[in-house]
Amino acid sequence: MTIRIQAIYESSYLNIISAITKQLGLHQLIDRMVPVDPQCQTRPSDIVLLLLLDIFSGRQALVHLEGWAHEMDLPKLIREGVQPSQFNDDAIARHLDRLYDAGIHSIVSECLLQIYQKERIPLRVFHADTTSFSLYGTYESASSKTLNITYGYSRDGRSTEKQIQFGLVGNEEGLPLYADVHDGNLSDKTWNPSVLSRVHEQLQRAKIEGEWVYVADSAAMTADTLREAKAAQALVITRGPNSLRIVKEALAQADSDQAVWSEPFSLAEKKGTSYRVWETSASYHGDPVRLIVVESEALDQRKERTFQKKRMKEAELLQNEQERWSRHPFSCREDAEKALSSFQKSLRLEFHRVQAVIEETVRPKKRRGRPKKGVEPETETLYTIRLDAGFDQEAWEKARRRASRFVLVTTVPTEWNGRLMDGKEILALYKGQISVEMNFSFLKDPFFTDEIYVKKPERVAVLGYLFLLALAIYRVFQRRVRQFVTPERPLKGAGGRKLTRPTGQAIFQLFAYVKVVVLELPDGQQQRSLGKPLTYEQRRILQGLGMDEGIYV
Repeated sequence: MTIRIQAIYESSYLNIISAITKQLGLHQLIDRMVPVDPQCQTRPSDIVLLLLLDIFSGRQALVHLEGWAHEMDLPKLIREGVQPSQFNDDAIARHLDRLYDAGIHSIVSECLLQIYQKERIPLRVFHADTTSFSLYGTYESASSKTLNITYGYSRDGRSTEKQIQFGLVGNEEGLPLYADVHDGNLSDKTWNPSVLSRVHEQLQRAKIEGEWVYVADSAAMTADTLREAKAAQALVITRGPNSLRIVKEALAQADSDQAVWSEPFSLAEKKGTSYRVWETSASYHGDPVRLIVVESEALDQRKERTFQKKRMKEAELLQNEQERWSRHPFSCREDAEKALSSFQKSLRLEFHRVQAVIEETVRPKKRRGRPKKGVEPETETLYTIRLDAGFDQEAWEKARRRASRFVLVTTVPTEWNGRLMDGKEILALYKGQISVEMNFSFLKDPFFTDEIYVKKPERVAVLGYLFLLALAIYRVFQRRVRQFVTPERPLKGAGGRKLTRPTGQAIFQLFAYVKVVVLELPDGQQQRSLGKPLTYEQRRILQGLGMDEGIYV
């Protein structure tokens, strides 16, 4: 009688993702919201979980999914009883259509709300933004209600390709409370007002009453956004476009001697950029707003390059003009004065001071042949323009200082929920916008979200929403790990790196080579075991997540 190896599974970190998804209760929620076909051997949650794991695996989503399922430990990852053959292309297509017909937006919205409630995350301050996602192929929407895959403004500079867009509203940790997949040509100025009421509905379902803060980029600075924010009990923080009159006036006032700026401060614990703020108020379409003028010690790298380029261009221009006039002096003062006057009128210098003088030079007039003996040489008077140019350090510093300023516009009062909301606090909340922007790196990472190859716009929409749900689960996983991996208790990562604030992907690397061996015993029973024991760091992570090696065996 022998023990036979029945299967070896490359389980890796997918078992952790599966366990977290089940802990959050998403499978029961999905099955409750999507009607189940009694003739179907799989549940909607089975397909959703398999597709989520497919996204996390680094494979191209939906490509040869049935073959991949044969290689996976389905009883542990999905549930007992499911077979790889049940995940064929036709079955997946039918489930994608059912998810769309059941309202994929509502399904994912309920999942996100349940995640917030399960994780007990505060629901008061949210950051919003959108990004584009390029697609290949010709898509034609069946109706105006279907996702419009079309050309639009591409954040990746891929304007020749059709696209969809992702909209996210999440907390300072990047965990989305609201997410959508919308038309490829929808403007952010249209999206921002419309999304406020939807987030408000999410909060009402969570039984959260009262005001909340909505942080967004400059596209939110519209009368429609402020009107919808008031209706949704939202307080807005956004960046004011420099083209706005009230923003121009605030920047001009901040440059005056009467402006009293705050003391420099930093938002980072160590070696952070230093800021100063100055505040004023104004009215925008009848609504009172606070204007926070922010001055950053560090100039944006793109602006720095622009300044340096302009400085070098000015210096080169002056040098070329001086060389040209040195080679071609004028025969009369009047011509020299006209040329100088014309040059001065056309001159637009920002970083150089120039003083110009006309120098008079008398020299022998050149004649052909040898001069006659005893004859005084004939002379001529030439007039040369000489430029005395110098770098204007004061103008340089002043221009850089102005370029390092921007204006935040907010409807948040100076005191809110017993908390002082001064300029520094408003800036700190606005800087949290990086959290939602970091989510876009996940949504555009080829490891997670490569090209989409499905035929119908409805199925593109479903797959897009599953990308967003995968993002939420990833953020939950990362958030949980960071609660017990701290600078005081670091983690030893791949290659011996010390991790104090690890990303989800850094943790994935630690579990990349976990294998599960399924043995068939002589009595016909199965026994599962790990290919080799878990390391100390792997056991520490599982313990911190409230799990053990039981998720594998």
